[in-house]
Amino acid sequence: MNPATRAAVAGARRSPRQLLLTGLAVLVATVFAAAAVLLTASLRADLLGNTSSVPAGATFALETDTSSGAATTELEGRLRALSGVTAVSTSRSGAVAVVAGGASGTWLLSTDPMTGPLQGLEPLTAGRLPAGPGEALVGASTAERTGLAPGATVGLGDRTLTVTGVVPVRSEGIDSLVVRDDDPAAAGLSAYRTAVAGKPDPTALAAVPGVTGVRTADDQRTEDLASASASADALLAGLSVFVGLALVAAAVVVASTFRIVLARRTRELALLRCVGAGRGQVVRSVLAEAALTGLVAGVAGAAVAVAGGWVALAAAGAAGMNAPALVVPWGRIAGCVLLAVVVTVLAALAPALAAGRTPPVVALGAADASGARAPRARVRLSLAAVSLVLAVLLAVAGVAMGSPLGGLVLAALSGMLVFAALVATGPFVVSGAAALVAPVVARWAPGRIAVGNARRMSRRTAAMTTVLSLGVGLTAAMLVAVAGASADVTASLERDYPADIVVYADAGEAASLAARLDAVPELTAREADGLVLVDPAPGVDPVAVRTAVVRAAGDAPVAFTAELREQAETTVGAVRGVGLGLVGVTLLVAVVGIGVTLALSVSERTREIALLRTLGLSRAASRRAVAIEAALAGAVAAVLGVVLGGVYGLLALTASGLGSLTVPPLGQLAGLAVAVVAVAVLASVGPLRRAGRIEPAHGVVAA
Repeated sequence: MNPATRAAVAGARRSPRQLLLTGLAVLVATVFAAAAVLLTASLRADLLGNTSSVPAGATFALETDTSSGAATTELEGRLRALSGVTAVSTSRSGAVAVVAGGASGTWLLSTDPMTGPLQGLEPLTAGRLPAGPGEALVGASTAERTGLAPGATVGLGDRTLTVTGVVPVRSEGIDSLVVRDDDPAAAGLSAYRTAVAGKPDPTALAAVPGVTGVRTADDQRTEDLASASASADALLAGLSVFVGLALVAAAVVVASTFRIVLARRTRELALLRCVGAGRGQVVRSVLAEAALTGLVAGVAGAAVAVAGGWVALAAAGAAGMNAPALVVPWGRIAGCVLLAVVVTVLAALAPALAAGRTPPVVALGAADASGARAPRARVRLSLAAVSLVLAVLLAVAGVAMGSPLGGLVLAALSGMLVFAALVATGPFVVSGAAALVAPVVARWAPGRIAVGNARRMSRRTAAMTTVLSLGVGLTAAMLVAVAGASADVTASLERDYPADIVVYADAGEAASLAARLDAVPELTAREADGLVLVDPAPGVDPVAVRTAVVRAAGDAPVAFTAELREQAETTVGAVRGVGLGLVGVTLLVAVVGIGVTLALSVSERTREIALLRTLGLSRAASRRAVAIEAALAGAVAAVLGVVLGGVYGLLALTASGLGSLTVPPLGQLAGLAVAVVAVAVLASVGPLRRAGRIEPAHGVVAA
């Protein structure tokens, strides 16, 4: 180990707080990355155990060309007649109109043999299995939503089914019933897959009329599991995009904090150079320190993710939720730690090279803050111009492509190029914003100090601003895109469902059904384009309306517009919540970056603040100066992020064709901007308290 590296390691042992502060952003990003890996691994394991629809006792899975109940019954009879066949069951399901009081509507009806080697039900949570036709099981979530319990009855057309038990089902998102294979209520359901138990000859199975494919049950399960695994991998790929954004934000924060840390250690590095340490040794020592920082942050982040995942799933299980077991793929978790180390080292590379290039004599007399050097305008502006031109070209190509996925990819690449341009021009943007604010705070000492420091240390302030603007931009784009998609869904519902209730009757029955429903005093019905449109009279009992319409509709599917609108709003809300949660990690990294940067900045400026205190600056004023600096960074990030995010949200809607928007959600965007400034100020609470504790004597001693 060279002397410079030994000095860096010794410094880390002396001041572990600085090491933790430098790696805090990486720790947050690693928690997110490791949590994404844990989520997909746990979901994959859960899917692998529950995805396949082939019963455990099946030996063969058959694909058939039958669809009607009669044809399916005939096929099952031919299969049972084969030598070696001990049981046959066909999975059937379909939408049916159900009368169940206020829960009347279109439900999912499916079949199961209930007993024997081919039954595929989960253990009942209440009641018993149906003993014959006319009895049914209700899905667990359906029972919870509707209040149905064993002993209750539901109507299917002219039939009445008695609920005998409650069972967990896969399709928990829709109201569901399960009946026996031989129940007449299942006669019109579509056949999905036929399972066979026993040891029949596969050739004999394939020769049965109506059988189009024969696979062993194990082969079919393997295919089902591969499909489930692919779904989990797709989820991980989608999460990887947001993990990458969080890591980019963490890298910018780490680069900024390393610049500040190395600026504070200028004299230490210069002394090492004077006693014989070469440029390469200094660079390697800084990179070794970065690797140590990344390793500590990565291990801590992975540990937090594993512990948090275990606690979250344990709490979900204790609350009665059907939560999967935690699966920890240690190889991938180790990969997250390695990624944290690599990102930290790469982020520290530029500051390390800068530290190595400083000659000993110059370093001994250098200023304490390298961030005070003016940014190189020619290089930065040239890079920004190239990035912006490419961003515009990609945005135009994304709109013109005509492919939703390709358009979104090009729009995302365009956005990243704009962010790169913002990183390059950040110091000039911050300086310009500070110049605009300067006249407003000219007569207020804390304001003058904050604005002056932002202009003097524009590179450092820009690092906070650009990372925060990335998080704000992603959030704003998400809000605009969801608002556009929501408006499109609402318009589609109003166009496709022009009445409170829509009945999809057969073409020859629509007119007569409309006449029968219109004869009911509480209803107004009409036929339009083969649909029966029903509106209830004001003040009529909704339960009575639903019951009357569903009974009259028979087997025809019934859609209740209010329910569809509620489902759409719930879906949009869920998408918004998940999206904001994902981009919120980038925001969290940015906020952590503000706190860390300000903390290191206050520590770096201890002598400066102490001298100001000696000249009469009060504790409160020194605190306000730090808070104003944070507010300025937050305000610049809020404006940039909201404007750019709004533009790219509209671009994503246009490129993907998922919706359109005439009026952006101005209230939400304004609330986002205000919240960002407030959170930036809150992130400065620790540093501003430390600034207030600096005594004037520190300045006298330093002088």
